[in-house]
Amino acid sequence: MQTVFRIRRMSASLFFLALSLLLSSCLPQISVKAGSNDDAVVFFSTGFSQATAKTLQSINGADTNAPLFNKADVLSLLTSAGAVETSVSLPSATEITATGTIPHLATHQISQAGIIAKNAHSLTLTLGPNQISAFYDLLNDDVKSYLDLLMIPALIGEKMSVAEYTDLLASMYGPTFADEIVSGKLTIQFASPDGRKKLRETVTLGELLTMQTERTWSVNF
Repeated sequence: MQTVFRIRRMSASLFFLALSLLLSSCLPQISVKAGSNDDAVVFFSTGFSQATAKTLQSINGADTNAPLFNKADVLSLLTSAGAVETSVSLPSATEITATGTIPHLATHQISQAGIIAKNAHSLTLTLGPNQISAFYDLLNDDVKSYLDLLMIPALIGEKMSVAEYTDLLASMYGPTFADEIVSGKLTIQFASPDGRKKLRETVTLGELLTMQTERTWSVNF
């Protein structure tokens, strides 16, 4: 019984982490600092309201009285993804912050998928339907099946406005859940190896999840 429970809890934690990377709310942030070699330090933070957290747990079939994230599972995920010097903290039952260093960015999956690119003079993040699909392909089948329930337009290739996607989510999971997800804002921050050159920009999740073309953010150094 303990083994079965552990597998189920691991799947739930990976689902919530993967979901938060695509459907972040509560002032989420992704920060990437270029290293002096072929490395980069990645910081990620996000959180959900209690109501949205319970909806996510209900979708997953998880215990709605348990914390949304599991620290050990997230650390294991970061390590299996090739990150070193990892750290995870849970400021509350519905929030998470995580950081890790990708030592060989050029050969890493997120670079090969065209999501993050780095050379001697720049660091670039590209997001669009192709990149979101590439991120989806990196996930296991359990997590994919949960994300499929959310009908993300940029992922399924469906042309849909932010308002139409909001209505879709509201019809499935309620207006509170839909509004928090779609109206959330993601802060993207890039920094040069010495920290002197920085880029900071905010994009709404509704725009991100319904995008039909690529958007690129870059810092030159």
